[in-house]
Amino acid sequence: MLIKLGKETLNVSHKYNFIFIFIIWLFFILSSCSEPKKVYIPSERYKHIKVVLVLPWDLYLSSTEKVFPSPVRGIVSGPLESFAQETMNELLKKELLSLKTSYQFVFLSPVEFESLIGNILEDIKTPEEVIKSLAQKTRADAILYGKIYRFKERKGKGFAAKEPASVAFTIVLYEGSSGKILWYELFDETQKPLSENLLNLSLYGKIKWLTAKELAERGLNRILKSFPK
Repeated sequence: MLIKLGKETLNVSHKYNFIFIFIIWLFFILSSCSEPKKVYIPSERYKHIKVVLVLPWDLYLSSTEKVFPSPVRGIVSGPLESFAQETMNELLKKELLSLKTSYQFVFLSPVEFESLIGNILEDIKTPEEVIKSLAQKTRADAILYGKIYRFKERKGKGFAAKEPASVAFTIVLYEGSSGKILWYELFDETQKPLSENLLNLSLYGKIKWLTAKELAERGLNRILKSFPK
């Protein structure tokens, strides 16, 4: 009788081990399928890039989709705070400091960009030609362009927010000589309680509700780790 009980206990133990392993396996499968795999241009194409023109952040408008194409689709747009562009311009400039040993970054102000792009669009219509013209006029080897789809501030305090911050943006690197996309990334996040998603502790950095700026800063830091070096 004791022997039988021991076998049953052993079988139950094996059963739970199997269930645990299956859950872990399923988690990795779902994680790998959660985002489409990004395909970048071969690294050899980056060797000639020294000067990168950084455009001021754009706000999502369907009318501008044709000017600066992006391979990212299906992003849910949302509220855009009045300070979204200024905040993202500051954050990007700060985050790109870590890449200054690899590239020389030239930043256009919103006024400079509007004037330059206005003149270009009078004569040029196709996206690739627009990017090539931008690069030629500014003597840049590549163009870095970002678009904000959602920039919603949290409502409430850091430890008692009524609504969480929500941020979504894309960033694309175009080759100046061809107008082709060299690299791109997407950040799309609405903060969730850690009890619902412990995996995002590395993103949130602390157990509190982040502001939209804090969430965007962490997002930029994360996606720029894949920036070609």
